[in-house]
Amino acid sequence: MTAVGKTTGKATAAIVSAALLLAACGIFGPGEVKVCPRVSLLGDAAKMTRYRDGPGRDLTDVVYEAKVLDVNWSCKYLDNRVRVEATIDIVAQRGPASGGANAQVPFFVAIIDASQEIIAKKTFASEVEFRDGRRRAGIREEIEQIVFLKKDEIGTDYEIIVGLQLTEQQLQQNRGRRE
Repeated sequence: MTAVGKTTGKATAAIVSAALLLAACGIFGPGEVKVCPRVSLLGDAAKMTRYRDGPGRDLTDVVYEAKVLDVNWSCKYLDNRVRVEATIDIVAQRGPASGGANAQVPFFVAIIDASQEIIAKKTFASEVEFRDGRRRAGIREEIEQIVFLKKDEIGTDYEIIVGLQLTEQQLQQNRGRRE
């Protein structure tokens, strides 16, 4: 299996529903409906807080907070592969320790097979720009993943997982908030 990643950023202020629905890809033959692989937001990696370097972890040490607001996708079947196109809406808010006009927000896209094994993963850096001194800004990332199907496989044998690329400390912080 291989994955092809492509990312382009476009600023967005859209706040849309975070519900993810399984999407039908279209009809390719008489009565034949091909279904897209599911694209999911990993709950533990839906948000992050970036602190300035050093031991401090209170409100005054926050460089930015970011979260994934929405993920939408569609797909197309092409011979023995399925091309999944997804948009990921990320929003960030500057914190008191922010020293710049932008935030580098890392996120990932992974392909998981039917046995729940990660077969491909790619990490991207999204640059969220805080124009005109704004404290909050967003970006829409567009990615493309190609999954090569073996004989008798279908798109629903795979899942594409997206999330923010967290440090171990950020992951533990997110898990602690949930408890």
